[in-house]
Amino acid sequence: MGHVSTAELADRLEQDGTSYVEVLNEASMRVELARYPNPEPKLPHREDELYVVLSGSGTAHVGAETHGVEEGDVIYVEQGVEHDFADIDDELTALVVFTDAEESVLDRGA
Repeated sequence: MGHVSTAELADRLEQDGTSYVEVLNEASMRVELARYPNPEPKLPHREDELYVVLSGSGTAHVGAETHGVEEGDVIYVEQGVEHDFADIDDELTALVVFTDAEESVLDRGA
C-alpha cells in the first residue's frame, strides 16, 4: 500500500514550480495531482480519465458539454475526447486518474 497526503503533494507542486505531480504509476492506472490553469497543451488522451476537484472552481469543457465545477465534483472524460478547464476562480486543483490504456480504441485505427 502506498500513502501520500494531498498537502504533501501540493507542497511538491509549489517546490517544483510545476502544474502536475505524479502520485502513482502502475500498470492499471496512473494518478496525478494537477493545478489549473496551466500552460500544458490540452490534447485528448488514450486513457479514460477521472478528475476529482479538490479545491477551487471553474468550468469544465468535455467534448460538446460544459459544466460548472467546484470542490468535491467528479468529472469523467472518455478516451479521445477533447477537454479543458476554463473560467477558473484563482486556481483549481484536481486529482486526475488515468485508466489502463492497453485496449485503447485510438490504437485500433479508424
